[in-house]
Amino acid sequence: MKKVIVFILLLLATIPQQLMAQVNPQKGYIITNENDTIYGTIDYLTDARNVQACLFQKKGETEYKSLSPSDIKGYRLADDGIYYVSRLFTGGEKPKLLFAEFLLQGGVSLYRYYYDDYNYFGFVDDNGKEVIIRNDNLNNDLSTYNQKLQERRQKVQELNALMYQDKTIANRMWKMDLTSNDLTELVKQYDEQFCTYAGDCIIFKYDKKKAAAVTHRFYVGAGINYAFYEAPDDNVRHRTEFSGNKYSGIAPTFIAGADFMFPRFSRYFMAQLELSYTPHNYKASEVMLEGGNPKMSTNEIALRFGASYAFSHNRRFIPYIKGGLHIAWNSAIKEKNVVFMYDYHGGEPQKTTGDLVFDNELRAGIYLGAGIDIGHIRINALWKKAKSSFNCLNEKGCGILTIAYLFK
Repeated sequence: MKKVIVFILLLLATIPQQLMAQVNPQKGYIITNENDTIYGTIDYLTDARNVQACLFQKKGETEYKSLSPSDIKGYRLADDGIYYVSRLFTGGEKPKLLFAEFLLQGGVSLYRYYYDDYNYFGFVDDNGKEVIIRNDNLNNDLSTYNQKLQERRQKVQELNALMYQDKTIANRMWKMDLTSNDLTELVKQYDEQFCTYAGDCIIFKYDKKKAAAVTHRFYVGAGINYAFYEAPDDNVRHRTEFSGNKYSGIAPTFIAGADFMFPRFSRYFMAQLELSYTPHNYKASEVMLEGGNPKMSTNEIALRFGASYAFSHNRRFIPYIKGGLHIAWNSAIKEKNVVFMYDYHGGEPQKTTGDLVFDNELRAGIYLGAGIDIGHIRINALWKKAKSSFNCLNEKGCGILTIAYLFK
């Protein structure tokens, strides 16, 4: 347990450094006010930060510069990522220049603004007229329901007038959720039917993975498990429920798990949750009494949860360390062919062989490990130690080596 505490303290000690560093760099480019395109690295953070400034590092430079909506026309992440453009937002108390997410360009274009903790969507026709609708949850606060309802009704009527050629717009707006994907599809259908004169509409990809505060991925795998168990010694010369034998060996293990990444906080930390199944079946490595051929078997289902730290973020090779808590459920615990000795009433000692069956046990402990991700393949080694709740069969230590496939 002391090792885990030290590991956690080391992780916590690096948090201030992570907060001060650029925490989610993505390849991308900016568009200057002179229409020049400059490539480099963009530190993609939260919506609240992205609409106010673009943190940009030009190729070949080592420092990030904070660029406001007045400094550049826009910026975009590479690989058709999120696209922000500088626009004057008129949906608040007073006009404000913001970076708006450009969702669709066509006869009617669509933008998403983030202002005062709300998402606003701007519909702009080819004459520059704009209708801005706020994504309100009408039932979220009943005290403001009527006011929000009136504002929504007015905005829907304005949008119906802007997209007047489609008589179903108002009805569809009342029935749909005001999300980027749904509204993009609505405008795309309108442009393709009524705005063909403007050419093909262009959808700028809404990359949920890059925008998300928490991302995840799953993995499955298998490997080998080396374990060392010890049964307590309770006077084996009389028949008791303890043998005192020691068991060790290798067993197959099967795993399934998930990684949870927090790109807006750090590229290097992630939380992990893993479930494993191991059918232990070992011969005795040390026998208290001679004779017999004692064996131990148990089925283990374990849950491990903790944190890992990656030393680099190379796309091909990512080494890491990890640690956390390990909780296991052991069922069908049995010792077979155990030798017992009888010497009651001063007679000659007698040997006999039998089986010991134990109750199911819940074990709790710790694990520490290290590994490397190579593309979709994860190679991982860990050590764990779990204490028995009933002290019938102690796990003195266990090493596990697994290979898993990452679904990205």
